[in-house]
Amino acid sequence: MELTLGLDEALVLARAAQALPTAVRDVRASGSTVHATVAVHELPGVPGAVKMATRLAGPVDVRIEDRGVTGRTWQVAVVAQHPTLRMDLSSFVTSAVRDQLAKLPAGVATARSEGGATLVDVDLDRLGPVVTSFLPAGRGVAPRVDDVALGERLRLVASVV
Repeated sequence: MELTLGLDEALVLARAAQALPTAVRDVRASGSTVHATVAVHELPGVPGAVKMATRLAGPVDVRIEDRGVTGRTWQVAVVAQHPTLRMDLSSFVTSAVRDQLAKLPAGVATARSEGGATLVDVDLDRLGPVVTSFLPAGRGVAPRVDDVALGERLRLVASVV
């Protein structure tokens, strides 16, 4: 089976599942990269000092790059940069991404900081049950995710086992 969603459709689903905070705005894609602006001070759990500084500094530019599938792992890189303030935000982003990933079943994805980016590794073998949870008619089916791609269209290829 192949599921393909336009970025706008994927955003509606992500917001409905409360996986995408309203602080994430102006989401658009270019090739295999998704761009957004994030009002960091509006994110849940932001410490007071960071909240005040980011409220004054304005939104942060975020880029999510599809790094592709290697073996049974899909990797995306999240890079956050303020348009005028140059600082490495990767540890903050990694912490926020980990908080979101904690809502998934254990082992589906991990996040780490590396080279100014947050790298997210998604285990395709553990992604199947997550996909099934979004497909009401798919209950009891065990899809094997074969490929995932991010960009203007979110594409997932799976076989039903």
